[in-house]
Amino acid sequence: MKLGKVVGSALSLGLLLVAGVASAQEGPAAAPAASSDGHASGLMVQGRLLANSGLLSLGGGPGFLIGYQGPSFAVGLGLGLNRIGASSGDESANATLFQIMPTALFDVWQSKDGRARANLIAGVGYGHASIGGTENTQTCVPNASGVGETCTTSKRDFSTGIGFVPFMLGFGGDYYLSRNFALGADVGLQAAISTGIDSKSGATSRSIDGSGNLQMAYGALRATFVMGD
Repeated sequence: MKLGKVVGSALSLGLLLVAGVASAQEGPAAAPAASSDGHASGLMVQGRLLANSGLLSLGGGPGFLIGYQGPSFAVGLGLGLNRIGASSGDESANATLFQIMPTALFDVWQSKDGRARANLIAGVGYGHASIGGTENTQTCVPNASGVGETCTTSKRDFSTGIGFVPFMLGFGGDYYLSRNFALGADVGLQAAISTGIDSKSGATSRSIDGSGNLQMAYGALRATFVMGD
């Protein structure tokens, strides 16, 4: 009789131990580690606003980028267009600056959660600047009598254009407020080398054998939107 009680107690204790182990194994599983990529990958649209001011800043780089945002890099096509026009009476003048610049960004550092990133930005492209308009010209010839002059007024179109190769190299960073939107900034050097100058006045056109270059430090604010998962 006593032996039966001992065996029964042993079986009860064993069942309790097995139940405890099973309960521990069925506890809540650890939550999966959060993704550390920090942002989506896909179609990228980035607006850029130069922080420096002045006339030279009009040619300081593309106004926006359209391209692809990858896990640790981005490539895009930068476009920039500036135009200024003025008129007075029958005369008018305008200045236009256009540039297209393939651009790449490479991440060199990121925070643990992937939201904050530092990167290098570089680009090279082609641009064209022109100044043109319409002006009145007056031509005077002496009268046949030798007294006084007869003057006529006519309109004349004029234009001067210059092609150039712009390039940029900078360092900046972004902070992703969400997986699809980030605010950032970059600073660096922008430069341009002329490729040719042409001039037209009325029906006369000519090419000018000349060269020029421009270098400037810049600062830009940027906002990036990524369409992707």
